[in-house]
Amino acid sequence: MNKNLPITDELLGKFLAQETDTDELAVVENWLEDSKENQKKLADYQFIWEQTSALKNPETNLDVDAAWLKVRSKMTAEKETKTVVLFPKKKHYFTKFNIAASIVFFAGIGLLLLLLNNNNAERISLKTTNNTLEKTLPDGSVVFLNTNTILSYPADFQGDTREITLMGEAFFDVKRNETKPFVIHANGSDVRVLGTSFNIKAYTKNVKVSVESGKVSFKNKANETFLVRGEEAEFETKNDTIRKITIDKNVFAYKTKVFTFENSSLEHVIKILSENYHTKIILKNNQIKTCRLTTTLNNETLPNALNIIAETLNLSVSPEGEKYIIDGKGCVRNEN
Repeated sequence: MNKNLPITDELLGKFLAQETDTDELAVVENWLEDSKENQKKLADYQFIWEQTSALKNPETNLDVDAAWLKVRSKMTAEKETKTVVLFPKKKHYFTKFNIAASIVFFAGIGLLLLLLNNNNAERISLKTTNNTLEKTLPDGSVVFLNTNTILSYPADFQGDTREITLMGEAFFDVKRNETKPFVIHANGSDVRVLGTSFNIKAYTKNVKVSVESGKVSFKNKANETFLVRGEEAEFETKNDTIRKITIDKNVFAYKTKVFTFENSSLEHVIKILSENYHTKIILKNNQIKTCRLTTTLNNETLPNALNIIAETLNLSVSPEGEKYIIDGKGCVRNEN
């Protein structure tokens, strides 16, 4: 793998258009895993991508390129020294991404609003950054978005299916309709249901589906598997396979704020809490990483949760800026 490939506008455009080769895909996947900020940046691109995809609908009469030129001329008039370079249209993905990149870096929200105001197609996009969001969809289904997530759907589900697009993570409680399947396009994978509740984690191409109730079809390219209550599967891009795995008890915790740990290592517990509360938690020495914990945390604030853990294992916890430090000499359980 060529680890030196830079993260450019072109590369992100290819990623969104699903036209990356193996090396390029691995570079973007690693970049996304590096930080929440990188995931947020791609979510911003995805938001624009979804809007411009809708605007490219052949049923509309909107001339997107003309709209862009109109905004560009205004920008030039305001600042003659500013130079705008559009991507050449040599490949399929440039047709979409030249507009997306232009919006992000040059026209900003002004062009987006201009495009949307002239667009006859009704499509709604929801976007979270450091927040979560619950929304009822047009068919009565309910979706709960985790942080740094984009959800795009039509204002009214017409036709034979209910189709939406997801990038990020969301929990779905789908209203049953056996004549109109609910289909989620999630970062290269498709999830199809009639009516059930489940979670999709799709920050990268390694999409993971976890089922709370009902039956779910999980498909990617030539691979497909069916999941029922209590089952979980993940698409592995490296091996191009969908693999069933043991469901994590806390997969829905970002929504419920109920965490259950059974003889779990403190390292695992802290990882789960850090991800769900979006806060850095540091174990100060390696010795305490293997401490074992069995407990349930029910809708606790993070400071309370950490204090409960520290009291149980006879450790100390202290805030330090926007992070928390846990320290101690061992795994002595407090029996009081």
